[in-house]
Amino acid sequence: MVPRPSSFLVAGAAVAFVIVLAVLVSAGMTDAFDRPIIEFIRRPDLSNALRVLGPLTDLGGTWGVTVVAALIVAVGAAIGPWRHGVIGGLTVLAASIANGAAKVAIARTRPDLLEPIIVEHGFSFPSGHSALGMVAYGVLAVLVSRSRLPFIARRGIVIGLAVLIFLIGLSRIWLGVHYPTDVLAGWAAGAAVVLLYARLTRSVSREPAEGAVDEDPAAPRSDQPVPG
Repeated sequence: MVPRPSSFLVAGAAVAFVIVLAVLVSAGMTDAFDRPIIEFIRRPDLSNALRVLGPLTDLGGTWGVTVVAALIVAVGAAIGPWRHGVIGGLTVLAASIANGAAKVAIARTRPDLLEPIIVEHGFSFPSGHSALGMVAYGVLAVLVSRSRLPFIARRGIVIGLAVLIFLIGLSRIWLGVHYPTDVLAGWAAGAAVVLLYARLTRSVSREPAEGAVDEDPAAPRSDQPVPG
């Protein structure tokens, strides 16, 4: 069996990808990639199908992510250990601060290739909605995957959250407020944060045998010792 790559290695690769994109953006070398995608997404024949992206974009905004951060704390308290929920909420806050700093450092202006559907102020790279959507909903997905909900329910919720993360990023391009490279950078940076959160909050079960059975029902399990 081929071993899976370390979470730290994958997170490092994601950060390296963001750095490469930042260099290319600063050098003005991403127009050939961004322009065709923007023009395709903003095709008139797709406008009705993509109109639903307008309301969805707010789920990656400040208020939407704040609500999810509170939900993360609540879910952590419900499934335990509670500190994982608190760490998750603080992770969303830290990601927001880091994203703002990255925007100022790169100082990329908003797209001007097509008329935007809404007006956004501030810098463009990386996309805050994409990054914070990835972090908030990604951390929530980690907590859900660790819960004792039925497997089908966990899988369905995680897939639903992944689709939502994608649609939030897509909405930023469709609305004309971000380049595709902004969104890719936001997703990659957010994914790195989620991977680190998942790795650093991984804990050993207090009952190793029970944890093994949870992971693999066929795993051997010793009987609990009889008092006396």
